[in-house]
Amino acid sequence: MAPELCVFHLKVLHVEQLCLFELSWGKGQRLTAQLSFPVSLTQSYQDWRRAYLNFYQSAQMRGRKLDGGILTPNTNWYKELTNFEANLLKIFNNWLRSAELYDIRSAITKASHDAKTVQIFLTCGSTELDRFPWEAWELGTEIANNKKVYIIRAPLNIGNGVIDEQASRRPRILAILGDETGLDFRKERHALKSLIKVADVEFVGWQPGISSTQIIKDINSAIVDERGWDILFFAGHSNECEVTGGEISVAPQVSIPISQIASKLSIARERGLKVAIFNSCSGLNIADALINLGFSQVIVMREPIHNNVAQEFLVSFLRGLAKHLDIYESMLQARQVLLHKGTYPSSFLIPSLFCHPGAKLFRIPPASIWQQLLKRLLPTPIETATLFVSLTLCVLNPVDNLLLDTRLLFQAAYRDITSQIPNEAAPVALVEIDTQSIVDAQLTNSQLYPMNRSYLAKLVKRASELKAPIISLDFLIDAPQDNIPSGDKDLKLAVNNAVNQNIFFIFGTILNQSEDGELDISKAGIYNSNSMLKAYTNASTDYIEIPFNSDCRQMCPISYLMALTHMAKQEINQLPQPRNNKLDLRTQLFNKIEQSPQKSNLSIISKLRPIFGIFPLVDYSIPPGRIYTKIPAHEFLGNLNVNKSNAISKQVVLIASGDDKRLGMAPGTPDQVTIPSAMSYWVNQSSLTGGEYLAYPTHHLIRQRLVFVIPDILMLGTAIIFSKIAALTIEYQLSKLQRQKVLASSIILVILYGIIVLQIYISVAILISWLLPSSIFLAYVFSATRKSHA
Repeated sequence: MAPELCVFHLKVLHVEQLCLFELSWGKGQRLTAQLSFPVSLTQSYQDWRRAYLNFYQSAQMRGRKLDGGILTPNTNWYKELTNFEANLLKIFNNWLRSAELYDIRSAITKASHDAKTVQIFLTCGSTELDRFPWEAWELGTEIANNKKVYIIRAPLNIGNGVIDEQASRRPRILAILGDETGLDFRKERHALKSLIKVADVEFVGWQPGISSTQIIKDINSAIVDERGWDILFFAGHSNECEVTGGEISVAPQVSIPISQIASKLSIARERGLKVAIFNSCSGLNIADALINLGFSQVIVMREPIHNNVAQEFLVSFLRGLAKHLDIYESMLQARQVLLHKGTYPSSFLIPSLFCHPGAKLFRIPPASIWQQLLKRLLPTPIETATLFVSLTLCVLNPVDNLLLDTRLLFQAAYRDITSQIPNEAAPVALVEIDTQSIVDAQLTNSQLYPMNRSYLAKLVKRASELKAPIISLDFLIDAPQDNIPSGDKDLKLAVNNAVNQNIFFIFGTILNQSEDGELDISKAGIYNSNSMLKAYTNASTDYIEIPFNSDCRQMCPISYLMALTHMAKQEINQLPQPRNNKLDLRTQLFNKIEQSPQKSNLSIISKLRPIFGIFPLVDYSIPPGRIYTKIPAHEFLGNLNVNKSNAISKQVVLIASGDDKRLGMAPGTPDQVTIPSAMSYWVNQSSLTGGEYLAYPTHHLIRQRLVFVIPDILMLGTAIIFSKIAALTIEYQLSKLQRQKVLASSIILVILYGIIVLQIYISVAILISWLLPSSIFLAYVFSATRKSHA
């Protein structure tokens, strides 16, 4: 099997007017060659360097001393630099194509025939040779196109072995940010922080107000951190110095020779430090010194480098590391960006990788399949913030009620716009004692609480005359009425007359939570459980009260009892009659209902129970006129409209308090709540009376309009899964136009989803959350496209 990697070692020495080339590889194979060193190569390099320094001459160069020519205002240094660059590369590659090097080139070509990657460790015997752009050697054109040719530099003298074990921990990077005078490290900071997903990054270095002694102390302490480092990064000014191995500027007017921190670096190397990246000027001596200390790989800039170029290089280089490219591939990617961008001529020739010949090229190891999957599934910061806000809002009752109220308002508008309003007759006749009725009846305030029962008797009597099948009284009759002695007698007579006509009469009471039962109403001497019914009225205004676990024979919501009684009279022929009944009427009624056919509407409603503890929703999006026929008490007792009077025989008559705030459970506590927004869409009133909100559940049960709500938490979970799948399917590196199309499509999809859930509510009677799931979906898509566009 052919090897994946073919490694060559090429040593080039400059002796007087000759260059000696020595190539070694494999199992002791070796080739040598002698080649004249052209004077024109040195001159072309000097011309190029002068043009390079003049073009980039600036306070933002990351070096202290800049030699070279003086910038002439009228000189086009960009054109001069590109010309000198082309001339340098032409002379350099022509020299390396000399016939004397044919055997060396052929040996590399032949030996690398089957290898996928070719590594050439190049060692130059002098600084003069090191300055040439060996990375631009056009050797790769003589090797098959599918081969990768890495030209990696190695110092001439290496005094220490290399520690090349890959740490099992997450890679760690120490970033030393030096003297920022004339420079700007914001891009470097941002680029390094972008590696947080694959590595840990810590910063140390110069800050205004800190003494140079403290800065040096902090840097030394950071380098020898017991946790160890994998990469050491430096940004700032630096210079060559053969005696000290180069020096780095860590603060204004403060430099540290590499030799001074050599012992600290050796400790760091023993603790795992392998790679050093010096994004600064003139780093040849720095590279030699660090490789000699035992560093496995060092990236330096061979020439002074402009601040903008250094930043552009680093950003592209770190993107390669983040994608798990090895250090050479990352450097090559950054060099290609500088080359093709064209803004910074010749800058691609400056970076070089020095490597210990025994080292394996560093790369940030990719996570395992499970780690990668987990990483992709974990929410981004935008997603996390959206989830936190959505889940918080989901569990807050005031917010949940507001969202529900707003949603039903949209449902009402959608019904109206699409003309999907039910056309059935209202099953409830709501007789309300309003202010005008109180005035007409000349009732004083003392006769309003408790309500004048003689007046109630007149309403009951009128309902009996109109052949109402069911009469329900939403007033508490829990004690004798002393201030109007004849009141109880009048009401008792009216109720008994109704019962004698086999009209089902339902008294309203309240549920006593402490005693787990309904309050007794027999003290007034009016109620008889054998011929009359009672049920509690203190129900929720948002959900339909239905029996939970208890038997409705013991406790029953009044809307539920009114609806079942109404349905039973229509569907059961031999229904127990109130007149002359000898047993408890409610017990008999439910016994008979239990015997109704299994699939009948009555059977379905009678066996209705909460689904996972969720009660059906009161649907205020239906206009009140389809729920009840509102009849003021004074009109009910007077000249009632023929249509209304004829409909009474098929309706449940509910006698209740109207909009007068003096009526209620107790003085000062009117039987009213704030009107739902959906209902206010249809009517111009500010409050919802007790009778109105009892009528809505009664209608829903009779018409089988039972809306169940999909829990928000379930919808949020579904939205998270769907949104994450959508985010993962969005391709990386989207163009700006593609990003805009994805966002526009997502917004359209959310709008369509909103229309669909509005229609599902009407057609299938299921309320599905829209706002929070849509917010999650858009946040995930925005996060994915933002990441793709980055």
